[in-house]
Parts: sequence; C-alpha cells; structure tokens
Amino acid sequence: MDMIMISDRKLKVMLTREDLDGYGVATEDLDYANTDTKRMLWDLLSLAKKRVSFHTDGHRVLLQIFPSRDGGCEIFVSKLGDLPRKDSDAPADLYAEPILHCKWEHRSDSLPQRTGAFRFETMDWLLTVCRRLFDIGYGGESAAYAGDNHSYYLLLDGMDTTGYLPLDEFSFIREYGSAESAEGTLHFLSEHGTPICLSDAVGILGSL
Repeated sequence: MDMIMISDRKLKVMLTREDLDGYGVATEDLDYANTDTKRMLWDLLSLAKKRVSFHTDGHRVLLQIFPSRDGGCEIFVSKLGDLPRKDSDAPADLYAEPILHCKWEHRSDSLPQRTGAFRFETMDWLLTVCRRLFDIGYGGESAAYAGDNHSYYLLLDGMDTTGYLPLDEFSFIREYGSAESAEGTLHFLSEHGTPICLSDAVGILGSL
C-alpha cells in the first residue's frame, strides 16, 4: 500500500491485490453499500491521517476508484468542501465525521471515455470553473479552446452531459456556462477554435 499527497486537498492511494485480499474484498466487488468495502475505506482515511497528515474530518469527500490490471486499484481521495455546522452550540467534533461520495472510474486506455463540452461567455468564467474543478480534484483529461464567436470552451473527458445534472459535485459548472453537444462542439472547434490548452486544461488553468 502506498499513499501520495498530491495536494492538501487530494490524496492518491495505491492498493495491490494482496492489500485488497487483506481487507477481504476484490476490485469487482468494491461497493460502498458493502460492509467490507466501507470498513476498508474508513480504515484508509484513518491511515492517511496518521501516515501523511491528510485530514478529512469535517469535509465532504469524493473517492474515485480506478481498477488496476493486476487486481489492485488506485483511489483518489478529494476533499470537496467543509461540512456545515448543524448546531453552533454543539461540540466542535460532533459533525466532524466526513461524508463520503464514491465513484467508479475507468482508464482511457481500457474503456472509451465520454466527453462533456461546456461553453462560457468570458475567459474569467472559464478560469473560475477550472479553479473549482482543480480544487475538488477533477482527475480526467481536459482541454480548453477560444472560439471565433468570442466564446470559450472546456472539454472534460469521462463526463456525459446527458447524465450530468445528478452529479452534484460538478453541477456548479452550469452557474458559469452551458452544457453543449460534444459532437457539435468538437466539429465547431475543428474549424473555428483556437487551442488554449490541449491537455490538462483544468490543472494548468486551475492553478493560475
């Protein structure tokens, strides 16, 4: 088992098949509704606090699980934001336990990725979205373009805009821009777009 701090808000955990065997789970059986999986994830958060001082108390936490070919997996742990205090007179640690959101993810070399396309009227709105995606630990590939129609575009792999609204950790994007047809946007950009970042746009623009 290895743990790597990517930032103060994001942690990478690498588990081998043997590590999963020790928890009594297999990658194909990982499910937060499963007691063994739940126990493993909470144990990992506890170990992260001790090993690398990655604290999740008082936060909403997103866990993205990537299965490995060798039977192990990689888990990216991202702190999404502080949990609100339900009672200002309550002890500080009463609502400190994190709330977990778990998502299965797949590598682009193993399964085809959907692409979500978003249009923004200003560069400032594009940069704001990239910063917020960067802060919550968006791990997919991304690209940004300027269109000759004075709009800006962000392409996010692994996101299907037709099923986009229920994904509450990304729903804020609609506050700044509009979801567009990926196919139509790609066709438009091939003729009328100027690349800003062809790869890792969220990482590059989000860290500005």
